[in-house]
Amino acid sequence: MPHTLFLLRHGETEWNREGKIQGSLDSPLTELGRLQATRQAGILARDLPRPDALGYYCSPLPRARETARIALGGVAPVVDPRLRELDCGAWEGLTPAERAGRDPDLVATCATDWDLYMNAPGGEGLTRLESRLRDFLSDIPGPAVIVAHKVVLTVIRGLLTNLPRPDWHRISAPQGAVIRVADGREETLS
Repeated sequence: MPHTLFLLRHGETEWNREGKIQGSLDSPLTELGRLQATRQAGILARDLPRPDALGYYCSPLPRARETARIALGGVAPVVDPRLRELDCGAWEGLTPAERAGRDPDLVATCATDWDLYMNAPGGEGLTRLESRLRDFLSDIPGPAVIVAHKVVLTVIRGLLTNLPRPDWHRISAPQGAVIRVADGREETLS
C-alpha cells in the first residue's frame, strides 16, 4: 500500500444539507461545498511535498469530480470507479424520516449512521466495499491525493491505520479538510 495519502472528501452537497443519503446517487455541491473545495486547494498548495511526484485519483461521481476540479487546481485526476461511494440501496435519496417510515424496525436497530449505511436494504455492504478499496489501494504505486466520499475515505483510513473494523464508525470525515495518512498514522491538515 502507498506510503503517504492525502484524502479529500467532496464538499457539502444539497443532499448533505438536507440529511439525505446519497450513496451512488448524486446531488450538486452547495456554495459552501465549493468554498470547502477552495479551502482544500489552499491546504494542498501549502502542504503537498513535490506535487509533481504524486498520483491523483477521484471518484466518478460528479460531486467528487467538481471538488477535485476546484481543489486540485487544474490537475486532471485518474477517475477510478472503485472510489465511488458505498451503494446504500433502498436508503439512497431518503431523509431520516423517510427511512424510518419505510422500515422502522431496521432503523430502530441501527445505533449509528454507519449501521444504517451498512444494513441498507439492497445495498453494497461493508465486505464488498472493503474488497474493492483494498484492490484500489494495492494498485496505487506511490504517494497520492484521493478525492472521494465519507464512507469510502473512512474505510481507507481504517485500513491504513490498522484500526479494528468495529471502530471504523468512529472515524470522522469532515468536508473541507485534508487528511494525511502515512506510516499507519493520520493527521488533519488545516
